[in-house]
Amino acid sequence: MKNIKFFPMIVLFYLSVSLVWSQSQGPEKGSSSDIRIQSSADYVFGRSFLFNSEYLGESKKIFIKVPEGYSEGGNRYPVIYILDGTSYFIPFTGVVQYLHSYGMIPGVISVAIESGDRLKEFTYTKADEETGNWPTSGGAESFFLFLSEELIPYIDATYRTHPFRIIGGHSLAGLFAVETLLRHPDLFQTTIAMSPSLYWNQFEWLKKAGDWITDNKSIRHFLFISVEEKEEKQKNYLSQFRKSVEMNAPDSFKYSYTCFPEEDHGSVALPALFTNLKNLFNGWEFPGEAWETGPEKVKEHFQGLSKRYGFPVPIAEDFLIEHAFHGLRQHEAPDEAIRLFEFCLSLYPNSAEAYEGMGEAYEAKGMKGKAREFYKKAVEIDPENKNAKEMLEKLSRNE
Repeated sequence: MKNIKFFPMIVLFYLSVSLVWSQSQGPEKGSSSDIRIQSSADYVFGRSFLFNSEYLGESKKIFIKVPEGYSEGGNRYPVIYILDGTSYFIPFTGVVQYLHSYGMIPGVISVAIESGDRLKEFTYTKADEETGNWPTSGGAESFFLFLSEELIPYIDATYRTHPFRIIGGHSLAGLFAVETLLRHPDLFQTTIAMSPSLYWNQFEWLKKAGDWITDNKSIRHFLFISVEEKEEKQKNYLSQFRKSVEMNAPDSFKYSYTCFPEEDHGSVALPALFTNLKNLFNGWEFPGEAWETGPEKVKEHFQGLSKRYGFPVPIAEDFLIEHAFHGLRQHEAPDEAIRLFEFCLSLYPNSAEAYEGMGEAYEAKGMKGKAREFYKKAVEIDPENKNAKEMLEKLSRNE
């Protein structure tokens, strides 16, 4: 039996999403376990709708999942477009959700598209004689127009998106993803190709990709290609492409190649997506503790992220609150916490939690008068702030 090194991650993922896709499966009525169930409800993982495409001449089922907290705020998010959506929406979106929950990647909107005739939709060129008799091949330009002129504008108009788009595809869909990069390099900012069918028409893409790199000195893109163990001919072409990237690609073009020798064509997709998304956002997490490093380092970090990814990455209120309270409560550092709370209030002047934190920090310094002022402000902004109310009452009793 093969040693699957991503087994723990896969188990965790399936535990998280196997609850249900569209409908929960409860115990049969009258079963002995009924008395143990206090309540039950359907668990909805996302939403889906039919999208009518003039370019394709048919309707496509689209699956959507927004990140946790989307409805509570006004932030904008990158979007990952997942091909072969019927098969990959749940597993791929589960990976996205898992990585975000641990702070390794930002919140991402997941959009998955069902596939139809894959040879037609995912190949830009007709199959040649050596490749085989595939009469419907070569229709990918229509699928591209569906994405670029219909679906993506709809998603951008309907959801709070950043102009940072990721396309993820496996097998023939991976071929479409890399081929789209060469033909239409501005539509996506990141390409994740998992075991792409690079054999198509005798490695047609690999043969021209090196020249494309040489001719595009200003391209800004993240390209990830992941494969299982492949035969020597493809390895040689990939090696030539890597050398071309190293010699001719601009600094703004980031290329990563990963081989998963213990996986096969089917099993490589999930670990490849996990690894590539994690590598794409390597450095997303703040290095160190913000209460200790101070506001300047926080600003420097988020400015660096904005520059790297080409879209503004805001300093989240929750980030500052959590780090400031951590310094105050776990490290007994009220002065450092105050600096971070003050910085938070400069960005979010109506943050009741920041005012509450200021009150707690000044109370820790023995400055009860100032503590009372900040607690009052917290309650004024948020009358439901239970902790600030209790601290005010406590200070009044001890006067």
